[in-house]
Amino acid sequence: MMLTKGFVLASLAAAAVAKSAVLDLIPDNFDKIVLSGKPALVEFFAPWCGHCKTLAPVYEELAQAFEFASEKVTVAKVDADAEKALGKRFGIQGFPTLKWFDGKSKDPQDYSGGRDLESLTKFITEKTGIKPRKAKAPASDVVFLTDANFKEAIGGDKDVLVAFTAPWCGRL
Repeated sequence: MMLTKGFVLASLAAAAVAKSAVLDLIPDNFDKIVLSGKPALVEFFAPWCGHCKTLAPVYEELAQAFEFASEKVTVAKVDADAEKALGKRFGIQGFPTLKWFDGKSKDPQDYSGGRDLESLTKFITEKTGIKPRKAKAPASDVVFLTDANFKEAIGGDKDVLVAFTAPWCGRL
């Protein structure tokens, strides 16, 4: 039980520290960003909204895919529950609402496509001509054990999860 609590706390701490590729917009920076001449896809969301919570990891992955082109396109979000004036300004009536700003006009285009990574990526690419970069796979903490390193890996005062597999077994 202690291991589980420690793992959950460590996971939450890591998530809190991780820098988001999605730009947070507030009234102080909104016009500067969306009228900068650079197009932006903006999500208007509420933290309590279930659909917004479902979209959040997809939207983060989208932002990461276009992060290399941050000088040419922006992926941003507005907490329209906290920033009610921005929500009202753009007629936000439900969450999440996605709008495309071309970088010049104050009048955005509503995005009504799919909420999956492929649809969102295709939309930005069609609008900008910029193709996304695939995200790098995170470094793995998995260690392949052999007779030579087994005792060292599981010894000492630490918790270790070991999966015993066989090359002919398709389960892992």
